[in-house]
Amino acid sequence: MKRITLIGAGFLGSALALGAAHRGWSTTVISRSDPFATRDADPGPGEIRLISGEGADCLPQTLDQGTDAIVVAAGGRFPVPSAAAPAADAIGTLSLVIPLCEAVRSLSPRTRIVFLSSAGAVYAPGDELKRESDPGEPTSPYGMSRRMGEEYMDYYRRVHGLSTHSLRCVNVYGRLLPQSRGQGVVSSAFWSALTGNPFTLHGDGRQARDFLHVDDFVTATLDLLASGRDLPGTVNVGTGTGKSIADVLAAVSAATGSPIVTTPGPDAHTDTGKLAVDLSVLRSVIDFEPLGLDAGIELMAREVAAAGALQTL
Repeated sequence: MKRITLIGAGFLGSALALGAAHRGWSTTVISRSDPFATRDADPGPGEIRLISGEGADCLPQTLDQGTDAIVVAAGGRFPVPSAAAPAADAIGTLSLVIPLCEAVRSLSPRTRIVFLSSAGAVYAPGDELKRESDPGEPTSPYGMSRRMGEEYMDYYRRVHGLSTHSLRCVNVYGRLLPQSRGQGVVSSAFWSALTGNPFTLHGDGRQARDFLHVDDFVTATLDLLASGRDLPGTVNVGTGTGKSIADVLAAVSAATGSPIVTTPGPDAHTDTGKLAVDLSVLRSVIDFEPLGLDAGIELMAREVAAAGALQTL
């Protein structure tokens, strides 16, 4: 049985934990909170154990039991709040990444470490698909902290010989996130469709991003870990296709049968132009064919309806 540890039980961490358990893996989740009730999830043929606490502090007890891989799905803040507290964002990331790498170096140097970075926060927009070799040009403190996390992954790989990797993930969607979070274009569009409240449109809606359904994100991440190959230091994870905010609103409206009214908001300087990632490196390691935006949003709409989201409004 493969053993992995997830640092963080947020949107991505909880999805990875459940996906790993459904593959029959032994999964430990270290987190200060459990917002998506990972503890109560059906683990299928695998197992999920949740440890309450800080990632680096709790790591030794999981490494003692033998851990094949650690996935860092925590650290720092969301992009918008990071602008108001750039120092706290940097400290939140590096105070997790550095002690974690030091713990692995001293206790279990063969354990693989995967850091979840952000393609949208690290790359600069442009018409061409972004490759891993393209320079990082963050425009937010969040992007800076992701980039610093990547650099420390590379440092521990080059200098100490650890198996460290950074996944530059695109905009991942697929779960209705709390409205108070203020994060996630697709989730915000669903809330507007469900409630009738206007969707705040920053700019003209033509800015485009690469949107990946969470099931495809989980598949790609776990397939990389299961490949048994010496993975590249940095890997893009996305669909390879850019879709505009207007495309998202149209797809959500069609999937829910509800029109979405927009209201203008201030220009978002970190969300302009076009950005989609090249998948050549990812596909050199695993077979990967993600859902298109329309199919992914239709899947999310069915799951939102089955969960009775309207009952929680």
